[in-house]
Amino acid sequence: MSIFNPENREDRESLFEAKKFSPEFEKRLLTALEKKRESFPDVILCPNGSCGCPMKVQFLENAVRVWCVQCGWEQILRSAQVHK
Repeated sequence: MSIFNPENREDRESLFEAKKFSPEFEKRLLTALEKKRESFPDVILCPNGSCGCPMKVQFLENAVRVWCVQCGWEQILRSAQVHK
């Protein structure tokens, strides 16, 4: 199969989109925080359209920090259950 095949390119693009930071990844990260996980095995790509680099994930005591080393995009997620 050629790399220029439109179907092949569409599959690769959909996989790329599936790994971008999204509300689905937020839920999965918060679930991992509630289960007291120390790591997150999936690769999350930066949502910044001009970047798209893999992001770093750090589990803190009551939050999850997700940031991109390349462009500086950052978000801290807090769970409602952790505060109780």
